[in-house]
Amino acid sequence: MLTRTAIYEGRVRDAREEEFFRRVRDELEPFWRRFPGVTAVRIQRVVSKDADARPIAMILEMDFPDQAALDACLASPIRPESHAATEAVMEMFDGRFYHLVSTGRTMSLVD
Repeated sequence: MLTRTAIYEGRVRDAREEEFFRRVRDELEPFWRRFPGVTAVRIQRVVSKDADARPIAMILEMDFPDQAALDACLASPIRPESHAATEAVMEMFDGRFYHLVSTGRTMSLVD
């Protein structure tokens, strides 16, 4: 499994956090769920952090079974639409977003 992570580093402008996250839910999540090959989408809103941590407002994670599925997602005609919608929502955000691709494993601690 591969996870493509988007880190939204910065701050939501002028106490517009509720509007920002509502628009993420209503306008962006539908695109993310439609990408071909995606098996899971996680949106994480940062609620606390270490005092010296970078300002991260949100983390988006999308899981793919393999590189071919990730490549299909990146080549999808949905991507330009998603990017345009993201740019509109980002007008409320001071900062940047960038992507990482990782592989990993999950260890369940509950039986």
